[in-house]
Amino acid sequence: MKYKYEMVYPKIGVTDKTPIVMTLHGMGSSYLDLRPLVSVFGENVIELHVQGDINYGSGYAYFIPEFINKTEIAVIGSVITDIYNQVETILKQERLQDNPLFSLGFSQGAIINTGLSIFYPNWLDVVVILSARLPEFYVVEARKNLTEKQISTKIFISQGQKDPLFVPATGREIASFFKKYADNVEYHEYPSGHTVDHNAPQDIFEWFNESYITR
Repeated sequence: MKYKYEMVYPKIGVTDKTPIVMTLHGMGSSYLDLRPLVSVFGENVIELHVQGDINYGSGYAYFIPEFINKTEIAVIGSVITDIYNQVETILKQERLQDNPLFSLGFSQGAIINTGLSIFYPNWLDVVVILSARLPEFYVVEARKNLTEKQISTKIFISQGQKDPLFVPATGREIASFFKKYADNVEYHEYPSGHTVDHNAPQDIFEWFNESYITR
């Protein structure tokens, strides 16, 4: 398989109702980075941590954001397809195709999560997008192939007000975009930079329990 990954099963028994929580890290990190956040979805989950395949700094990346010789759709689009195909293969091997699938991503991982929600609508039951941006080819794809409120995925988006990479307007743009195509979109801004704000886990937990568990 292209991407190194780790699967962690809960200690209690797994049924077809047990959620799978996929994590997609940011540049220069690894599949260990977002493991502490999985607990926002409860203890009885299957963890699937997918690591980028490109060495970058002290960690890894899924793609290098240089679009001189290749377009964004060629670079990022292929990653979205590859991750979708590999995860589908893993789920079939583990006989988990019918289980709920959640995905939590930060920065580059959040950009991929955004793309997965657009190119494979309703594949993910819950998606968390922490500090991302919206490539133009995502917008083009949505206009061509999505209708209003077609996405049933529950979507949580956050953005740092002091983020030097993605200004707050970027997060607001993603939220506004998804509100056109999805029914359940939650958006939060935090007084922080390009990071997972310390208040985000509690906000995700409360939103998830209100929008997914109780409905």
